[in-house]
Amino acid sequence: MGHVAVLNAFSRAIEQLLDPPFRRVMLQSVGLTFLAYLVTGLAVSYGLHQLPHIPFPYVDAAIAVLSGVGLVLVMTLFFPAVASLFVSLFLDDIAVAVERRYYPERPPGHVLSFGPAILYAIRFTILVLAANLLLLPFYILLWWFPVFYIVVFAVNGYLLGREYFELVAMRHMPPFEARALRRANRGRIFFAGAIFSFLLTLPVLNLFVPILATAAMVHIFQEVSLVS
Repeated sequence: MGHVAVLNAFSRAIEQLLDPPFRRVMLQSVGLTFLAYLVTGLAVSYGLHQLPHIPFPYVDAAIAVLSGVGLVLVMTLFFPAVASLFVSLFLDDIAVAVERRYYPERPPGHVLSFGPAILYAIRFTILVLAANLLLLPFYILLWWFPVFYIVVFAVNGYLLGREYFELVAMRHMPPFEARALRRANRGRIFFAGAIFSFLLTLPVLNLFVPILATAAMVHIFQEVSLVS
């Protein structure tokens, strides 16, 4: 029954995707994400041009190609963390829109203080970056053994589910209660996080995932808090 509720939460989140608050947050977060990537790409490009010239054209060309491929790969791997960091800045806009439409009779959540929200989001971003660095051998093995996707989805699913649920829950309760509620419902939250992780591998669609994840977690929180 929990898995069905998670799928229903995603269905409701998709239905609301074209609402003005959702569109506004999507434009802001995607714009900031691409701006961060542009600045990073320019900085890396500048750094490569400062390297000493190698008097072997083929070696120079190989370094340029490998550097470009490596940069794209790293940015792709770290997209979930970067996008989630920026969406966390606008989480309240999404949560308020969902609560007003579907749960007007329940107490509204409190706006997260900017400082603690940013610190929590940065901590999560560093954690995801570190986890994905540790997962790099599995990403390489995916070329030959797709079964390792299970490991990648499991790790990122756990991290993404935990991040989004606790951020949403802390609008209604202290952090220690949010963590306790997450642990009590770890199965469905992990399932939701695994869906987030899978959708982030799909080009174009992954741009919408942080917003869908936030909205879906609002529905999941409202359900589990009602029965807890």
